[in-house]
Amino acid sequence: SNRVFSLVALLGVAVSLFWAFRIAQIWREINGDYSREISVEGTGEAYSVPDRAVVNLGVTTDAATSEEAVSQNTEKMNAVLEAVKALGVAEEDIQTTGYYLNPKYNWTDAGQVDDGYTLTQNVEVKLTNFDLIGDLIADSSAAGANMVGGVTFTVEDGEAATQEARIEAVAEAKLKAEQIAEASGLTLGDVVSYYEYSSDSGKGGYYDMAEASFDGEKSVPTIEPGQEEVSLTVTLSYQLR
Repeated sequence: SNRVFSLVALLGVAVSLFWAFRIAQIWREINGDYSREISVEGTGEAYSVPDRAVVNLGVTTDAATSEEAVSQNTEKMNAVLEAVKALGVAEEDIQTTGYYLNPKYNWTDAGQVDDGYTLTQNVEVKLTNFDLIGDLIADSSAAGANMVGGVTFTVEDGEAATQEARIEAVAEAKLKAEQIAEASGLTLGDVVSYYEYSSDSGKGGYYDMAEASFDGEKSVPTIEPGQEEVSLTVTLSYQLR
């Protein structure tokens, strides 16, 4: 009986505390004695010049057998890699990103028939000297590369541009909060929360192999790096007094 009495007493205390807290909360809400906040957004933008380029090259070979496809494609890709290295590109800046050997099929009145093999090998080349991009595309194509993907420009360290955009975004959000407070008669308190998100818009070029012509003097495409835009949006939440 003592144990039952203790349990009932504890339950009664818990229920009393819950309703005491709930009644106090309702009273504060009715009387306006609760935390009031306002949230504002600001956006900042900054630009930086890319300092690294990535060029994707590839060789695709069709052959009657898998052995022939491997042999012919290897010979072509080795020639492409030699052309790339001849421009002064270091081995650590050349990376194989794909190697695919697949059977080919042809459809006839009798149905599906084997039609040899296709081998595709892709490499990624990183450059810091943008003057080499045109020669890289032209020389590798002349050596046997029949696939050239997008030329992508990036900024290795974009923190400076991000910080510039952040400062601009925070200043815009603060100004907006001050204008709202002045217009509505509110008084701003401390910043109680901060949130940000950014979007980077990289610039890239694309070179169409169909436009290349390597009879006689090689054709060197012009690739412009442009600049990279960093857009950052912040949300500031102020306590109202």
